[in-house]
Amino acid sequence: MNLDRLSQLVKGAPRAPGVYVFGTQDHELYIGKAADIKQRISSYPKTQDHRLRTMISKAEKVEFIETGSDIEALILESQMIKNKRPPFNIMLRDDKQYFYVAFSNAEFPRLYLTHQTTGRIKNKIVDVKEYIGPFTDGTSLKATLKYLRSIFPYCTCKQSHHNFCLNHHIGKCIGYCCLKDVDPKLKSEKLAEYKQNIKAIRDILSGKKNSLVKELKGHMDQAARADKFDHAIDLRNKIERLQRVFDNAHVIKHSEILKAHRSGLQTLLKLKNPIIRIEGYDISNIQGTNATGSMVTFVHGRADKNFYRKFRIRTKKTPDDTAMLHEVLIRRFNHPEWPFPDLILIDGGRGQVNTAAKTLKDMGVNLPVVGISKDERHLGHKLIVPGRKTPIMLDKLSRDEKNLLLWIDTEAHRFAIKYYRHLHQKKNLKMA
Repeated sequence: MNLDRLSQLVKGAPRAPGVYVFGTQDHELYIGKAADIKQRISSYPKTQDHRLRTMISKAEKVEFIETGSDIEALILESQMIKNKRPPFNIMLRDDKQYFYVAFSNAEFPRLYLTHQTTGRIKNKIVDVKEYIGPFTDGTSLKATLKYLRSIFPYCTCKQSHHNFCLNHHIGKCIGYCCLKDVDPKLKSEKLAEYKQNIKAIRDILSGKKNSLVKELKGHMDQAARADKFDHAIDLRNKIERLQRVFDNAHVIKHSEILKAHRSGLQTLLKLKNPIIRIEGYDISNIQGTNATGSMVTFVHGRADKNFYRKFRIRTKKTPDDTAMLHEVLIRRFNHPEWPFPDLILIDGGRGQVNTAAKTLKDMGVNLPVVGISKDERHLGHKLIVPGRKTPIMLDKLSRDEKNLLLWIDTEAHRFAIKYYRHLHQKKNLKMA
């Protein structure tokens, strides 16, 4: 296939998430996925990569398979590579290894990301029951597992303990899998629930989402007929949350906004995508009591109060802004159905910014983070950027951008204080 022919095929490519296949009339040469097939394919006629150009020259056709979401594209690509074994997927890896999800054979099975299928996980021997893969995109795979874990909790604790772990409190672990001295009957009940969660994740990663949803609906109907309404409601909520994740076509990669101008802030932060949606965060606490966190959202420079969120801190009772911020971000990004921002603005300095950046990285969320704080030396405000020693003075930005960031920071602070005062007054009324 010559590049002119490929350029013509690009015009007919869908602007949707999915999988694209370069092949001949007899077999597949290369299989890839994209959040926007047309945008991805449009880069191929311009490529200077010798191996890619070789693959294109051998291809006789390009096929496109649209999916409902980035997650489905990731899973479909994995299944097709596994079944078709296209030669150029190996040649074009740039020596990077594919990812697999390993399911252990433990009583409460664990999940591991690995490049190997030899039973070794991070240089340790693990009794693995099954591997699912290969997956080409580790970042997307990690994000997918984070989202699925918020619906179907599983354990990642390295050792058991007497009290429930943090992940249990935020809905990412059923708790009893890593708890000491559990009643055997209760443990047996929780084990059955845990294994159902593991099976659900295995089914989804294996491309069996539709059959899983059908199965969950069947269990929901059975529970309702048996008057087990709490269980039926729990299953209904799981189905709805799972559907929201798959219905959101930009869960992993935030939607690209076309024809947006490049702002000064975008240039200073060296960001590829335009900054349209910004989330601001602040923590309010006095000696740790009734501590609250806030999230405010601005789109195109305007507050969108439909996406304001308030958080009552659950895990810390002593002043610790970084730990509280960690909790707030985990709880926020356990909601993949909420649109992702283009930038996260934290009220705080280096400690808070580093905490935020690490939290997002651990969750597999790839979003830029900056902190805003006063610079007493220069009598102004500065932006703290992860990995950058020298802060950016706000005066380097245009007046509009500077005022917008200050407004977002002030609004996050106001919203957090308002919720803190509400809880404090409520507590005083109870005491009276």
